[in-house]
Amino acid sequence: MDLLVIGGTGFLSSAVVAAACEAGHHVTIVTRGRASRPVPAGVEALTANRSDRDALGAALGGRSWDVVIDTVLYRPEDAESAIHLFRGRAGRYVFISTDFVYGGEPRRFPLDEDAPRHALGAYGRDKAACEDRFFAAWGEARFPAVVLRPPHILGAGGLLGTGSLEGRDPWLLWRLRRAQPLVLLDGGALLIQPVHRDDIASACLAVAASEKTPGRAYNIAGPDAVTTRAYYESAAAAAGAPPPEVLALPSSAYVAAFPDRAPFAQNRAYSLRRLADDTGFAPQVRLEAALSEVVAALDACPAPDGPEPEPHTPLRDLLRRHAAEAVAALAE
Repeated sequence: MDLLVIGGTGFLSSAVVAAACEAGHHVTIVTRGRASRPVPAGVEALTANRSDRDALGAALGGRSWDVVIDTVLYRPEDAESAIHLFRGRAGRYVFISTDFVYGGEPRRFPLDEDAPRHALGAYGRDKAACEDRFFAAWGEARFPAVVLRPPHILGAGGLLGTGSLEGRDPWLLWRLRRAQPLVLLDGGALLIQPVHRDDIASACLAVAASEKTPGRAYNIAGPDAVTTRAYYESAAAAAGAPPPEVLALPSSAYVAAFPDRAPFAQNRAYSLRRLADDTGFAPQVRLEAALSEVVAALDACPAPDGPEPEPHTPLRDLLRRHAAEAVAALAE
């Protein structure tokens, strides 16, 4: 196939390019020309800002592609530009969305693609608006868009952290190896289903090859849904550290303090049945292998820049005291 990746040198998009090349496809990428990752041999590179419709159109020329995979689309106006530019010029248009489009009730687990999409944050709302543009274009003129919704993405070159006070945390290995307590939302009881970037790349090719996928959305999560506490315990094991002490921060308090982070304070476990039924593809990379890969990559890099992080000592003391008082009250 003749395949275009919008992006192509980023954390996720570089994996998409590698998978497409390995599968024998002819690959072209569009980037702003500023990335630190090199363009792989044999890959054609175009330079344009994807948010500049005229510049992107000029870079594309009059060419067409069997498949376009858009990894850097965040605004509904850019979705409209993509529909305008690629109508009649793309056999399939794969849009990388996010699981943050989900929100609201009822939430029945594992969530399937028909779960409510009342996104809890601006990022998810913008991605949902992009999805809506593509769904409408399919309904109106059969623009062949396919939506993929990944959650927490893992792989070499990425950071670890989810459902915690710090979130994606460049200092996590430092914290784990020094046996620092971790402040986890609801004590690490929230569910997370991380996915390796290589599985997302494979899913892109799978939905591109199936005749059943245009106009549809697909969850693309990993094979393992775990609690966030189990996630951090596995990360600690990969780092050669003991299981961390976990302090519980109520997710309601976290959301009250940081309303924009509400999407992180919910269970994120997903059904992959539609993807399997329509493409035959199922994610392969197990969580422990993905975490070990990230830890090895982080260990091979220099330490994070800047001073060592603030340990949140007053908050940790408060959470310990609250837990002890709750136990005492229950024992009365």
